[in-house]
Amino acid sequence: MRAALMWTINDFPAYGMVSGWSTHGKLACPYCMENNKAFTLTNGGKASFFDCHRRFLPHNHRYRKNRKDFFIGRVENDVAPPRLSGEELFDVVSEYGEIVFGLQSGKQKFPGFGLTHNWVKRSIF
Repeated sequence: MRAALMWTINDFPAYGMVSGWSTHGKLACPYCMENNKAFTLTNGGKASFFDCHRRFLPHNHRYRKNRKDFFIGRVENDVAPPRLSGEELFDVVSEYGEIVFGLQSGKQKFPGFGLTHNWVKRSIF
């Protein structure tokens, strides 16, 4: 069977539904995965991703050294997490086994959901 992707996913929740990675909570970023720098806001209790993605910029980019407009006094020196290939992602998701979907399944989650990963299903691709 052959398939073609005819449209692109332009909103973040739909991206999560197609990819199988939950886009909610502290581990929401599908690029950082478990290597994210998200933090919980003190008063609101919501996950914040402010200033988490400067590490993806080139090392000589001016925003990496900017101490005024991001976290006060902080220079970003970390490297971006490694980008996983399709085979590597498939190996990671294969470790979690099968989840039965449908009305009879109840509420099932892969072990470690929300703590070490945000996988909710295997991608349809």
